[in-house]
Amino acid sequence: MPDFSEKGWLADIALRYELKRGKTCLTEKRHLGPLMVQRPFYPEQGVAHTYLLHPPGGVVGGDTLSININVQPYAHALLTTPGATKFYRSAGGTASQTQTLTVAQEGFLEWLPKRISFFLMLKCV
Repeated sequence: MPDFSEKGWLADIALRYELKRGKTCLTEKRHLGPLMVQRPFYPEQGVAHTYLLHPPGGVVGGDTLSININVQPYAHALLTTPGATKFYRSAGGTASQTQTLTVAQEGFLEWLPKRISFFLMLKCV
């Protein structure tokens, strides 16, 4: 039987927001693995509200998640998650999540993920 103790989910998402005709639009979306977003919605005029989703519901040993957000000049994006991010203990390798948030001059990003929960005895960076 194969040894999956060091393997985990590999997930990467890259999002780019630009101002188009007075409205912030998600102009680029690339993803690999179980990180995705819902279509932006607009409860505030011109502001793109976006939910970042991780369907597995938690991060365990060996998982590697990478989130890259790019907001261009005059664009205004708000990103959040529907619930807490949970890092669980497992027999696998080290889990990691990196976030790279790039906001151009005159751009605006509201990065509002729900809390992060770390469970005892886990390995993460």
